[in-house]
Amino acid sequence: GALVHAILATVSLDADRDRVAEVATLQGRILGATDEEVASASEVVSLALGHSLMARAREAAAKGACRRETPVTATAPDGVLIEGVVDLAFREGDAWTVVDFKTDRELADALDVYRRQVWLYADMVTQATGQPATAVLMKL
Repeated sequence: GALVHAILATVSLDADRDRVAEVATLQGRILGATDEEVASASEVVSLALGHSLMARAREAAAKGACRRETPVTATAPDGVLIEGVVDLAFREGDAWTVVDFKTDRELADALDVYRRQVWLYADMVTQATGQPATAVLMKL
């Protein structure tokens, strides 16, 4: 999961398979991943970039309306500070789509927790922008 996230955080949204493989190799070295892990993560990210949701993100990015790896904070009604990092958020018209990437391994353990997490992120984006936001959990 960490390698897939690192690649998605740094690769261009319009990267081709060769560029994804280059970024995967670099990120794999940083994380100490095996060649097999690098190849697998590269394939997962290439497939993810081909998804229609990512095509929408690319269109938004071309208009300067896309954010990646963006820190967010809010204060809950009980005074608890909530912090997180939004993997991807993009604006289409007057609404945002907030995407949190999760690998199969991550989802197997805590799907309800991750749904709540991305919902909170979308709520924080709405609070910050004054525009509605939709939460999307993208299974990789």
